[in-house]
Amino acid sequence: MRQIPTIRAAALTGFSALARSYGLDPAGLLRAAGLPADAERDPDRRLPTGALNRMFERAAELAGAEDFGLRLAELRGFSNLGPVTLLARDEPDIRSALGIFTSYLPLHNEALTIDLTEAGGVAILACTVAGDGPRVQATDVAVAMLHRILRQLLGLGWHAQGIYLERPRPVRISQFERAYGTRVHFAQDFSGIVFDPADLDRPNLLAEAALRPYTAQLRAVLPGLADLPLAERIRRLLRAMLAGRRCTAPLVAERLGLSRRTMERRLAEEGTTYHALLDTVRSELARGQLTGTRRSNAEIAELLGFASSAAFTTWFAQRHGQPPRAWRRDQSA
Repeated sequence: MRQIPTIRAAALTGFSALARSYGLDPAGLLRAAGLPADAERDPDRRLPTGALNRMFERAAELAGAEDFGLRLAELRGFSNLGPVTLLARDEPDIRSALGIFTSYLPLHNEALTIDLTEAGGVAILACTVAGDGPRVQATDVAVAMLHRILRQLLGLGWHAQGIYLERPRPVRISQFERAYGTRVHFAQDFSGIVFDPADLDRPNLLAEAALRPYTAQLRAVLPGLADLPLAERIRRLLRAMLAGRRCTAPLVAERLGLSRRTMERRLAEEGTTYHALLDTVRSELARGQLTGTRRSNAEIAELLGFASSAAFTTWFAQRHGQPPRAWRRDQSA
């Protein structure tokens, strides 16, 4: 049985103050989600990610604030990511700093995957929050935090070319445009930041060369992506790559620096296969799309790489015992 993904309680930083500003009871919201009422006091405490995501959705609903997650991210700084901050802060350039975030983010949030790609003259920093149920606010927090980190690394004058969010377009978008300082696209196929690839080779403005030996020692004793079982590394890659429709076994193996045959052999040693992992991640993302978005079956089928809406419906019904439309209706009820 897979372990339930957890996140550091630092993800709650600012939550109590923001909830109170809307007249909400933060302790009551935490308890209702099955979380300790005093969880915010210990930033390194591990909390179940799913419970936290559901609480953020409930808080946004009660507050009548579609931008609750965005406002929450604005109350945080670079230090909220804990050890990951120390590792990335003194990397010499943006590319290597983002490489640290990609590799070591599981230390902060085991359900969040970050994927950096360069294609078509742009760089795309995409993030995926795993788990069932709506994750609109959690994803807003993740994208906004990544944007704030990039602005700290590159300087406050830096601007992205565009922000892309899977969430439906909110009634009021002014808060999003103000926070990002660029155009925000809603109801997209992925959530993330699009920017100039030349920015990746720009110097990290926070870096202090004198501290690099210290961070190198810290990196040597902390677990990262490479220390996870291969099956879990592939799950994380699949979550990010499916949204970009770039998900094939040879490409996944290439991203891992393995031949396809070696990848399959090592997965067999762990008791699974690439196609079984793909099926699991597709199921997870399908449930998230059905409960967290208004996308049609055809749109979800295309997003997950199925040849047709009918193929997706047949696959989903075989896995979940009912077609996606009925499953979505039951979840809404």
